[in-house]
Amino acid sequence: MRSTKKPIQTGLEIDVKPISDRGMTEEEYRAKVAEIQKQRQQQEAIDKMAEARIKPKKSLPRLSNPLPRRPAPRYVQPMRGLLAPDPQPRSSPFMGLLAVSGSKP
Repeated sequence: MRSTKKPIQTGLEIDVKPISDRGMTEEEYRAKVAEIQKQRQQQEAIDKMAEARIKPKKSLPRLSNPLPRRPAPRYVQPMRGLLAPDPQPRSSPFMGLLAVSGSKP
């Protein structure tokens, strides 16, 4: 199926640079390489200036006897599975009443 809509004329023009089919000449290539090298050198100079400003002015002196660090307390998870030790039997008040009353199942 073809679209039956007609294009709307807006009168806008978009400037487009023509792309040549021929390659660059030696002079154009050298000029482009020189421009890229110049930009790279400028960027490196800017980076050095930025690093010099960010760099700390004076480092702190080292202590001869640093304080020992205390180890952090560690949480040990209880073992589970076949090798886990038998749990201690917990007695609840209700189970105590059954044991005292002497009822038989």
